[in-house]
Amino acid sequence: MNTDLEALILVYDIASSSRDLKAVEALRNFEARLDDVVNQHSGVSRGLLRRSVLMAHRQWALKQDNKPPAIPPRA
Repeated sequence: MNTDLEALILVYDIASSSRDLKAVEALRNFEARLDDVVNQHSGVSRGLLRRSVLMAHRQWALKQDNKPPAIPPRA
């Protein structure tokens, strides 16, 4: 996975799981990171990038839910 996309997914994950004032701050951070990536890569549409991150985050979150626990249960 592209490192920029991965970083955006993680920042969005923080924003989507935050509440109240922390959510507003985290969302601003996500939007700023989007702007940084768009500025670094010419020809990238901000809207398309944002939608791509949201879709990739959904897939990433589903995979996280299906991971086995870090510590195996005792037999």
